[in-house]
Amino acid sequence: MEINLLQPREDFVIETFDEFEKRYLGFGKEIYSKIKENLPEIFNNLVFYKRVNFQLEDSYAEFKSDQFPFGIQLDPLCEVIVLWSDCKHIEIGYWAKNEYEDAINYIKSELLK
Repeated sequence: MEINLLQPREDFVIETFDEFEKRYLGFGKEIYSKIKENLPEIFNNLVFYKRVNFQLEDSYAEFKSDQFPFGIQLDPLCEVIVLWSDCKHIEIGYWAKNEYEDAINYIKSELLK
């Protein structure tokens, strides 16, 4: 069963990781590199997106999985990393002691179950 976490689809276009790295300069940029380093099987199944109608500065990614799909949003204006599935949601921001470690731990403990 595939859950489309980004709705409606016509609001998003796929971008490569390289395109993301060139385009996105905001808060949380390192999260994808940290996922690649700590959870390579997750990174290899991420699809990256950007919005085309509003929140153009944000970054989105979807982990494609039959069992545990989840989404990632980076919002540079609010300075948050948003992680969500069909039933769980967290926002991790500048207030965290280590936002990347918190995000990786949340993915492992909450989103991959």
